[in-house]
Amino acid sequence: MQSIFKMKKLFQNIVTSPSLLSLILSLSALIFAMFLQYKFNLIPCYLCELQRYGYVVALLLAILGMKYKDNNIFPTLISIAFLAVFIIAFWHKGIEAYWWSPTSECTEMSYNIGTLQEELEKANTEKPTASCDQLSPTLLNITLVEWSLMYAFVSFVSVTFLLLKRIIGKKNEF
Repeated sequence: MQSIFKMKKLFQNIVTSPSLLSLILSLSALIFAMFLQYKFNLIPCYLCELQRYGYVVALLLAILGMKYKDNNIFPTLISIAFLAVFIIAFWHKGIEAYWWSPTSECTEMSYNIGTLQEELEKANTEKPTASCDQLSPTLLNITLVEWSLMYAFVSFVSVTFLLLKRIIGKKNEF
């Protein structure tokens, strides 16, 4: 019975604390990305790596937000970090769907070709990256880019909702 009470308390904390929810969402996204990379050898593209940085920022801010629970600045910054991840994911979807052309970091072509020796050295030292404009693998007929877009949107909306609920709740206390 006591374990059920603890689970209920944990669930209440998750659905009321933007920082705890952000910690779980960010950690889940990063673990899933690493799982896909190292278990299934899916090499991330430049934009996928940028999204990971956004989740790392949100994770670090979530840890700070849990330490300073009464401060709304950390949940606000977390919400902005999730918005940035969403924007990157949307940009990525646009490149994948050929709505707009990719940046130079996103294509397999290198326009600055050096000498043969320079290119061979670069090939041996640089880690491989995928191209952003290639269709990513699918899961349930939805590309990983589209899953990422939906996940980032839900993360942004849920954390922003909890933040606004918290701010409005504090204003009603006075």
